[in-house]
Amino acid sequence: MKYLPKPNFFKMLALSLLGGLTLTFSQISFAADPNAGKVPTNKPRPIYPLDKARNIDLCVAYSTLKMEKEKKAVMAELDKRTQLSEKDHENLKKKLVEPGNTTCGMYMILGKPLQEKGVWLRPMVFKVVHVYPKHYYVTQVGMVMNKYERKPGEMPPKLIEKAPKVQGPPVIFEAPGGRPMHPGMEPQK
Repeated sequence: MKYLPKPNFFKMLALSLLGGLTLTFSQISFAADPNAGKVPTNKPRPIYPLDKARNIDLCVAYSTLKMEKEKKAVMAELDKRTQLSEKDHENLKKKLVEPGNTTCGMYMILGKPLQEKGVWLRPMVFKVVHVYPKHYYVTQVGMVMNKYERKPGEMPPKLIEKAPKVQGPPVIFEAPGGRPMHPGMEPQK
């Protein structure tokens, strides 16, 4: 193995130390700014060019578009991305949201909700309650599951239902060899 001559070695060492310090200071300044690297998701973004816009921005913008030509262009882009169900296409004409619509279709018909709150139920399963002036809509995995009428004095639907208590199994299982499988469980005689 060939070693670097001393002057080159010190140059490499100095450059690597300088690079390490630069990286450290940039990370410290990044950590000091709480908003660094974060893009607010609730801020409306431009939808043009259509092929660069986010799905959510196209869905929400559709409800505010006035010209039929623009609406058709946005609809074509969303269809190209397969964001709409058949039920969305049927209900867009009726201006109706019901179970079976996608969240995108709901945004296209009603616009952005007054408020929404969501929770992860398990990996890849997200449940959200959307609050609109006349109704609550519950979506799960991007589909409208339920529609509730808003009534004064009534709370919105719960995001997480309390699980009922489950009775244990009727048989105590013993592991092979005659020992209890779980510590503290003695075999029945």
